[in-house]
Amino acid sequence: MDRSLFVLLLLSGLFWGSSSLSRPYHYINIAMSWPEAQSYCRERFTDLATVDSMDDVNRLVNKVDAGYSGSVWIGLKRGTQKRWGWSNGENKTSPYFNFDSGQPDAEGDCIATYSGAWHDARCSHLLYFTCYMGNTSYLIQIYKNWTDAQSYCRQQYTDLPTIHNSEENNQINQILLPGYYTWFGLFLDSWEWSDKWSRFFRHWAAGQPSQSSGTGDCVGMSRNNSGRWSQYSCDLKQPFICYGDDMRKQIVRLKVTCKEKCALKEPSLQTVILNEISEKLKNTMLESDSKISWRTGEDGVVFHQQNNHMGNQDNKCYRHL
Repeated sequence: MDRSLFVLLLLSGLFWGSSSLSRPYHYINIAMSWPEAQSYCRERFTDLATVDSMDDVNRLVNKVDAGYSGSVWIGLKRGTQKRWGWSNGENKTSPYFNFDSGQPDAEGDCIATYSGAWHDARCSHLLYFTCYMGNTSYLIQIYKNWTDAQSYCRQQYTDLPTIHNSEENNQINQILLPGYYTWFGLFLDSWEWSDKWSRFFRHWAAGQPSQSSGTGDCVGMSRNNSGRWSQYSCDLKQPFICYGDDMRKQIVRLKVTCKEKCALKEPSLQTVILNEISEKLKNTMLESDSKISWRTGEDGVVFHQQNNHMGNQDNKCYRHL
């Protein structure tokens, strides 16, 4: 195993599971517009709140003062480009689509299946729908619009299902009733997180978001409506929720082990290791606008060798976040 591969594996182990860490949320009881709140959060924390799951929604609700009945800003804002996403928050990264001939035809932003072939439709249409829990999908023979179907699935099961390939599409098709359009989890979305986080989890209130012009481009959360989201004018002044630690600079000690003699004092190798760390942080959403760099000791050296009892050499280094 060469040295660069060993360093990569070491970093993979070091950062494994970091994406599951909960963001620290902070309720700011100061009335500000959405842009003002965004600036405030970026100056003092990381950004306006980003939300990935119902667990995050519940944590946000618990952060808001119990006596406050209005809405609070979160980090979602209308973007300029629509993208495919899944109800459970996944990005539509799979190249698999199974649209019927002539579809999608821009009729709507929510997707239904008809005998296994996909059709776009207005999200307000009342259709049967499918839910999933674990590896099993269920047909729900109740007429609901797409948003209400999503809420039902999240309350009774897990969510509206995702379909990544033809096998999964065929599995869902087996439980459908012939002649019925049926909702599943795919939708089009133009909303973006302030920190550019790419996941698609949404928790809209009934009738939201509105497609009408002038209804607002920024999103607030209502504590009294189970944490559901509505769109408002970005100029509206209201409290907000930030995420991130108070301290923007952190010092982390990192131990790097070489299986053979390596010139850790070489700037080129230090740059390679630093780039690997940066990529891992980006993949786990722990680095956005932050910069990382090595911290040199009083002797001007980054890495310092340390011998352990087994006779192997370990090298330790420091970096700033």
